[in-house]
Formats: sequence, structure tokens, C-alpha cells
Amino acid sequence: MQNKLKYSIIIPTYNEEGDIENTIRHLLSIDYDNYDIIFVDDSNDNTTNIIRKYICEKLHLIIPEMRRGRSEARNIGIEASECDVVIILNADVLLPTDFISRINIHFQNGLDAVSILSEVENMSNMFARYIELDFKLKIYNGFYEKLVKKFQFFWTEGFSVRKTILMKTSLFPSNKCIPIVAGEDVRLIDELRKYNCNGIYDDSIKIRHIAPSTFSSFWVTRKGRGEGTPQVRAFIDKWSYKKIFFVATLKLMRRLAIVFSMVPLFLRAYKLSRYSNRNKFLEIFVMGYIFIIEQSAMTYGEFSSLLNIYLNRKKI
Repeated sequence: MQNKLKYSIIIPTYNEEGDIENTIRHLLSIDYDNYDIIFVDDSNDNTTNIIRKYICEKLHLIIPEMRRGRSEARNIGIEASECDVVIILNADVLLPTDFISRINIHFQNGLDAVSILSEVENMSNMFARYIELDFKLKIYNGFYEKLVKKFQFFWTEGFSVRKTILMKTSLFPSNKCIPIVAGEDVRLIDELRKYNCNGIYDDSIKIRHIAPSTFSSFWVTRKGRGEGTPQVRAFIDKWSYKKIFFVATLKLMRRLAIVFSMVPLFLRAYKLSRYSNRNKFLEIFVMGYIFIIEQSAMTYGEFSSLLNIYLNRKKI
């Protein structure tokens, strides 16, 4: 006998051949009956072939005619789904077998959305460890506690929401000329709140994800975060180009001051190292080094995005 609510897990994929098979195996091990998985894939590596090996009644593959970024891929999957609840997942997330059963309790109790806790799986790697330590520092500083008090729920890995209220929104903001690469998920949450979406953050429900573990992959993800800020300001908030450039310049000056004055950099690295089980002295230098890489990548992404917007301003 199937469970009452049906869940669809939407996963956009782009060149995920290193992670995707492990992700699929975890997805197919879920102990809830009434769910399916929708991959929206526009890869140019072996990802598509790996997914095809697992196509079955529960697992579907959509290949868009044109690549328009993560937001559009998510929207395609959402619109194609036939379910009560949508779960948005990234390709490097490993769901526990009881994940749907646990969030199902909240939806059966009448909630519209569920945010959960995501932990880094590959903590032995310094880049991945930096991401997890940054998350722990935010918990210690009360960042998430303040978010819960103010909003009840917010964007997390494995975010789930009733499809009926999700379809009232404009879904994930995208852009045909320049696809939005970051920040779009937060704007979807903002729109859900306008429709009085009743959600919860349950940090007892935990999932694991594989964080970037090489210099290049870490740089790409952080660069993407930088790129997303001007895109959101330009395409969603409708800021003027001069205003976006001015704010980006102020952020650059602040980052330079932190790095070159050394004291804020050292304090940041020290705070992160406190949550590591590694040698604290060495960890301070490692975290400081990665912090500089992160700030450099985000700054590069921000200004390259500004240039791209400027060059394509007539098409936008």
C-alpha cells in the first residue's frame, strides 16, 4: 500500500559524472513508497549515460533542447512533476533512507515547506572542511537561530515544498540572455513567504553532501556565488548598473582591507579552526589560505558578471 502524499525529487545536473552514481544509489534506497526522481540533465560528459543506466519507474530523465542554467533546469523538472510535494536537490547530496518518511510527518501535519540540516561528507579535504567549519561558525554565532525566529524556514539543501503553493510563484528566477547562477533560490523563498507559505526548519533531519574538494571546483563554486549577486540585482531587483557597480566596489575594498590588514584575516581563520579536530595552529593557516581564495573567487566572479551584463545590456 502506497503512502498518501507523493514526492518528486528534482535534480538538475551538469557534468556530475564523479558524484552522480553514488547519489542515485542513495535515492533508490529511500524507504518511502510513493516518490519519483526527475533528473534534468544537459551535461557534455558521461553524466547522461550514467543516469540512463538507472532509468526505471521511479527515475526519469529530461534532456532540455537548450542549456539555460540551473534555475531553468529546476523549473523544467518542477513543471514536469506530478506530485504533492517537490524536493529540490543538488547532484552531490546523499539522502538517508528515511528522509522522505521524516519530512512527510511535517507535511501530514499541514505544513507547506520543510528546511533541513546539511552536513559535509568529505571532511578530510581542506576545501570541503572550510565549508563545514563556516557552517558551524554560523551556528555558533546564532545565524540560523535568528533566521528561524524571523522567517520560520529558509533555503537549504534538500528543501521541500508543496507543489500547489510552489506553482503560485514564478518558480526559480532565470534569464534567457544571462542565466542566473546563484541567489535565485533565496528569491524563490521570498516569493513563497508572500503567499503565506507555512514552513519549518528541522535540524534533526540531516542530509550529507559532497563539498568541492579541489582548488578548481572550490574556485568555480565561489566564483559562481560572486557572479550571482550582480545578476540578481540587475534582473530581479532592477538596480541600475551604476548602483550595482558601486556596491561591488565597496565590497572589493572591504575584502582587500580584511586580507591586507591581516588581523581580521587571522581572527576569521582562528574562529574557523576552533571547530576543527585538526592541529589548531596548522588549521589557522589552512583556513586563512582558503578564505583568501574564496574572497578572490567571489570578487572575480562579481566583476566578470558585471562586465558580462554590461556587454549584453542591449539584449537584456
